[in-house]
Amino acid sequence: MRLSVLPCALLLAASSLAAQQDEIRERIVAPGFTRITIAIPDAKAGGGTSTLAKEMVETIRADLDFSGFFDVLSPTLYGMIDTSPSRGNVQNGVPYQAWQEIGAAAVAFTEVGLAGGKLDVQAMVHDAPTKTLVLARRYGGSQDAVRRVAHQIADDIVRQFTGSPGIALSRIAFVSGHKDAKEVYLMDYDGQRIRRITSSGVLNLSPAWSPDARKIAFVSWRGNRPGIQVLDDTGKSIRVKTVGGELTSAPEWSPDGRRLVYNSTVDGNSEIYVSDAESGRSTRLTRSPAIDTSPSYSPNGREIAFTSDRGGSPQIYLMDAEGLNVRRVSFGSSYCDSPAWSPDGSKLAYAARHDGRFDVVVLDVATGKVERLTHGEGNNENPRWSPDGRHLAFSSSRTGSYDIYTMQADGSSVRRHTKGGDAFMPDWR
Repeated sequence: MRLSVLPCALLLAASSLAAQQDEIRERIVAPGFTRITIAIPDAKAGGGTSTLAKEMVETIRADLDFSGFFDVLSPTLYGMIDTSPSRGNVQNGVPYQAWQEIGAAAVAFTEVGLAGGKLDVQAMVHDAPTKTLVLARRYGGSQDAVRRVAHQIADDIVRQFTGSPGIALSRIAFVSGHKDAKEVYLMDYDGQRIRRITSSGVLNLSPAWSPDARKIAFVSWRGNRPGIQVLDDTGKSIRVKTVGGELTSAPEWSPDGRRLVYNSTVDGNSEIYVSDAESGRSTRLTRSPAIDTSPSYSPNGREIAFTSDRGGSPQIYLMDAEGLNVRRVSFGSSYCDSPAWSPDGSKLAYAARHDGRFDVVVLDVATGKVERLTHGEGNNENPRWSPDGRHLAFSSSRTGSYDIYTMQADGSSVRRHTKGGDAFMPDWR
């Protein structure tokens, strides 16, 4: 599943630009930062690559716009650029002043060709205010990997300007109906390239990415009884040894990828267990007459968030990774479920019922402050964070049937990624 498109050449920007690059990063990551306006002209296309070049540039533009760090300057303005040397505004072959005059703070040039039937792509990114080349890299891959090459370029641009990894190469796993079954699907983060990865013809639920994005754990009714399966990037599927029970569900990985936490009714009541991924040895963590379910490890592995009705209604609780120090953290709603930690461990997203419908809310773990991100547009459930913590995926019935949506972490820029309904339980890695 994890297919890497690796750069073919090293970063060429000189080390002497380090101070200027740090200045750029400070500008974009500071509180209340203003998005950097970037121009991405059409790529120069070598023989027979015009269609590939168009797809690549359109993908880069969309990736950078989605990132939240950039505003992509409208291509309709690019024809205004004056490259005449007589103006004295061309340095290093780039008319920096002209680009700034139409609002561009950065410019990304690309060139697409073929070498031995494979893609040969060059990307050069300039910072207009400092009049410097900040990124020059060459990429290769098969012709059908043009979108992945584009995603890699976008991620490299994000890293160059922010110092943080981008998410254009990330993917979302989710569940959707197929004939009489529920199967696990994958799609690119932007809803493109949807493909089915299970073909069992039974009920499959709750896909969960491993930390290295090389495996997906999920619940499957193969054998007429729910159990946890793990599918790796070779397509091999194995059944994880658990304590059994009539209902085994909601697997989630530990941050080191060595354990799976889940819930089981093996003792007649839904309790939370943790299983060693290699030996299959399970340890029981909760002992309550209530229903405990939907466990989720904190990014540092020290705590587990979960849903429990031990207080009378389903709410979000935290406990130490060993099952000790249980405390309730959700208040203000009669029903809360499906907690998910932000990548930095500071927040929990979950679904909370308001006026008979579920909405996505985010809890600041340190302060207890809750922010409601959706507001009654159908049911909004199963929130899961993007790898950079700046976005959330969730399922919503706002159009009448369930589909997968994403939004920024403040609830803005909601985008629908599946169409046709019956898509739910996303997980993003």
